[in-house]
Amino acid sequence: MVCAIPGKKKTGYFAGKVTGNTIDTNDLCKRISDKCSITAADVMGVVEALIKEMELELLSGSNIQVGDLGYFSASITSKIVDNKDDLKPKKVRVKTITYLPSVRLKKIMRTAKFMRLRDFNRIFNGIDEE
Repeated sequence: MVCAIPGKKKTGYFAGKVTGNTIDTNDLCKRISDKCSITAADVMGVVEALIKEMELELLSGSNIQVGDLGYFSASITSKIVDNKDDLKPKKVRVKTITYLPSVRLKKIMRTAKFMRLRDFNRIFNGIDEE
């Protein structure tokens, strides 16, 4: 990707991620089922139960560590008020769910290999672009 920095004369190139496909929960459960002795439906049941428990724990203010997957927590926000008595619970809302990957997951992602999109298309899709 070409980058022109506003207010500067320098232009240059930087890497940009091209997203591949997205795997849905059904496919993920099938893949997990293929690697162990439980059915895809059982895996789906566990995933649904995990989501429900995470909802309850996040709503109660807990942080959640899911093994080597990482940590989840709710991030809150509110409008700034001049007086602390004006800051009412009904004015507070969840802004987002934050995720912090585990050391193991971060370490494995550091081994990711990259290639130019044109090389990927040539090798895997048979498309020769210049």
